[in-house]
Amino acid sequence: MNPQAPENIPSRASLVDRALRVLHLEDNENDRNLIRDWMQEQKFSTEITHVENRADFVKALEQKPFDIILSDKALPGFDGLIALRFVRANFPHIPFVFVTGSMGEEAAIETIKDGATDYVLKDRLTRLIPAVQRAVRDSEQAQKSREAEEKIRQQAALLDKAQDAIFVKDVEDRIVYWNKSAERIYGLPSAQVVGRKVTELLSSDPFKYEVAKQAVLETGNWTGELLTRKGDGRELIVESRWTLVRNENGSPQSILVIDTDITEKKHLEANFLRSQRMDSIGTLAGGISHDLNNALAPVLMSAEILRDCKDEASRKKFLDIISSGAQRATDLVKQILNFARGSGGQSGPVKLSRLIREIGKMILDTFPKSISFSVNMSENDLWTVQGDATEFHQILLNLCVNARDAMPTGGRLTLSAQNLTVTRKVTSSNVVPGSYVVISVSDTGTGIPPAVVPHIFEPFFTTKLGDKGTGLGLSTVAGIVKNHNGFIEVETQPGNGTQFRIHLPASPSVAPAEAQTHEMHLPTGHGELILMIEDEEAVRELTKTTLESYGYRVVTAQNGVQGIDRFKEHESEIRLLVTDTDMPYMDGMGAIRAIKELKPTLPVIIASGSKSDAEQLRQADVEQMKNLGKPYSLEQLLIAVSEGLRR
Repeated sequence: MNPQAPENIPSRASLVDRALRVLHLEDNENDRNLIRDWMQEQKFSTEITHVENRADFVKALEQKPFDIILSDKALPGFDGLIALRFVRANFPHIPFVFVTGSMGEEAAIETIKDGATDYVLKDRLTRLIPAVQRAVRDSEQAQKSREAEEKIRQQAALLDKAQDAIFVKDVEDRIVYWNKSAERIYGLPSAQVVGRKVTELLSSDPFKYEVAKQAVLETGNWTGELLTRKGDGRELIVESRWTLVRNENGSPQSILVIDTDITEKKHLEANFLRSQRMDSIGTLAGGISHDLNNALAPVLMSAEILRDCKDEASRKKFLDIISSGAQRATDLVKQILNFARGSGGQSGPVKLSRLIREIGKMILDTFPKSISFSVNMSENDLWTVQGDATEFHQILLNLCVNARDAMPTGGRLTLSAQNLTVTRKVTSSNVVPGSYVVISVSDTGTGIPPAVVPHIFEPFFTTKLGDKGTGLGLSTVAGIVKNHNGFIEVETQPGNGTQFRIHLPASPSVAPAEAQTHEMHLPTGHGELILMIEDEEAVRELTKTTLESYGYRVVTAQNGVQGIDRFKEHESEIRLLVTDTDMPYMDGMGAIRAIKELKPTLPVIIASGSKSDAEQLRQADVEQMKNLGKPYSLEQLLIAVSEGLRR
């Protein structure tokens, strides 16, 4: 038998559009004519091929397709059961009906077990046509099911070759399909996830997940970035595309999800944005240096005067000047560092009025005095936007630096912000009607030539001299705005200035968490002994004096090695450790680990001015640690110590 012979699978319209193709295995001519005549009398259209031995039976099957096989059971030299087994082995989808003179119940059961579709006795031919119709109909239905299953298998095979994670979840968030790339990207095999809820396995941002689900149920589609997690708990950033699938009644049935892993891409973007922020700060270096000098000069002069000052009122005045100048310098350094480091892609509700005030202070401190600056906004009524505060800060700084460069001989720079409700398409077809906060940066500078405007957001496109700009400022702005689902409008005229209007989607009802300030009494100690490890002598002595003046006892060390020795000397009495991290011989983290081995429950305060130390603190698997960044105020120090002792 040739296994590649035609399988004789009837088409869906076989009983309607053409005669039924029948292969009849029967050695008795009278019986063959009886069945043929019966079908003709019943007006049942057939095309019958008669065979009476094994050779003709096999040859007929190899030469043409058949819709059904009718066979006698007892044949000279070729038993009907042997013919049935042959067909089931080589043409499994052709229905096979025995038409025989007699058949006992046991024999009938045996034929069904061997794969016969039905049997009809020759003296009861009234059952023949219904049996044939039912057999062909069932065969057609089975074939359609096989074709559908095969199509699904082919589609699944294609989906498994896709690079994206593709899965299907029902409206209750239970996973019903999970492709091979989903297994690879998320590190979870299909057997472990099918039937379980997505929210239990992957979701790291429940709020945004629910927003996405609501959007896809309402509109049928949703696209955006989601923070998820792998099977081992590591965070994963994906660009996720959701499509709603409805059933025959139009009701939501399932959601098709396609996730692209963009974790590495987001990290590269973050590094690029940080580099571009440093470039922006570089352009302000002269102004920053000037502002720091202005802040520190009164500190140095007042300190000199204080040495010879004997009047109590004068001493207080100069102490206030020193305190104010030091705080001004601290704030400027902190603002620059926060901007340069970035927030690492952290998203949340942001009140833009605060950012505009901060950028305004930087402009006043660092821009040439020939540029007048003003802010126009209603702070209390300005809506909240969702996003990354550092990236919004970067937008403002880049646009303001560009405005400054467009006014080399001076001019007027205006920052404004207002709420706007969009009810129709604006600027482009991609704009979604809704609530926006619009930030405008306007200058009275040279303007942008019409031929240049179409290119201003292209990376590395710049009209400045080689040492004046990289051409990344506006492309960075465009990228950040796009990532926050906003859009930009530009109005410019050569010689008459330029205005950039940034539209950011707003949440009028969402308010950012504001730090609540209230008056409080500074906590004091009751003789508790504190170990302080600090290599800077001035900081060490001033902190020791401060703590002792507020009721604590303090023992000090200059480095980690000396700190361990001091701890061993006073182990039973020491209640708290305060330490820097960057020190000679042994750093603070090494000292902490050694001391924790001796006294695991000892509370620790890290007093450091380095960001890398804060990273070490987050990575250290040590309980009861608090990070107190430098420079710290008297109030911050005393509160941290009090809280540490309570723990």
